[in-house]
Amino acid sequence: MHAVLITFTSSASVDDLKGPFTDYANALRGVSGLVAKTWIQDGSTLGGFHIFASRQAAENYLNSQMVADLTSNPAFSNFQIRHFDVLDELSAITGSPQAARA
Repeated sequence: MHAVLITFTSSASVDDLKGPFTDYANALRGVSGLVAKTWIQDGSTLGGFHIFASRQAAENYLNSQMVADLTSNPAFSNFQIRHFDVLDELSAITGSPQAARA
């Protein structure tokens, strides 16, 4: 598995983003290779920790129209994207989602 942390600053409030983010969350359900996403917030910084079945699945998502639309939204700025290898054996012990769910 492969993990990607995506964060960005938003000029819109979380309350204002609830509808669009709900739509985005539903669209994410169709992303091939996405195992799970945890949505995160720290003040005006928003984003998510994504688990993919593989690095290639992560790259496919990052190169998708969904991400292009997200990063071109004028309400969002300061994007940071970080990749991480997942330590599968240890993650299984702590209950991390398994790639078989993808």
